[in-house]
Amino acid sequence: MQPERGDVVRSADPFKLGTDRQRPWLIVNNDTHPFDREQYIAVAISTTEYADSLALESEVWEVGGVPRESFVSPWAVHSPRAEDLVAWQGRVKNDFIDHVVDELELYLQKQ
Repeated sequence: MQPERGDVVRSADPFKLGTDRQRPWLIVNNDTHPFDREQYIAVAISTTEYADSLALESEVWEVGGVPRESFVSPWAVHSPRAEDLVAWQGRVKNDFIDHVVDELELYLQKQ
C-alpha cells in the first residue's frame, strides 16, 4: 500500500491498550517528507468527539468512508511506517486536509 496525502488508512494505534489496537488514520504529510513512501505523518480518527475535533462528514470524502460517525483529532499525531498499514479506507478532499493541517499547526506554533 502506498498512501498519499488525504488517504485514510488503518494501522496500529500506539495510544490504545487491549487487543483491538487498530484505528483509522488520516495521512497529512506531502511528498517532501524525507521518508516519503516509507513513513508517514498521520492524525487519528476517532468515534469520540472532542471540543477541537473535525467531523468526517460525507461531503468531505472523495471516495470511501468510515462505517460510523467519526472525527479527526488533529492533535493526535502518529508516524506509521508503510509496513504497519493494514487497509485503505478512502480519501478526503483537499480542502478538508488543508483545514486539518491548519488546525494541527495551531498546536505547534510558538505562543
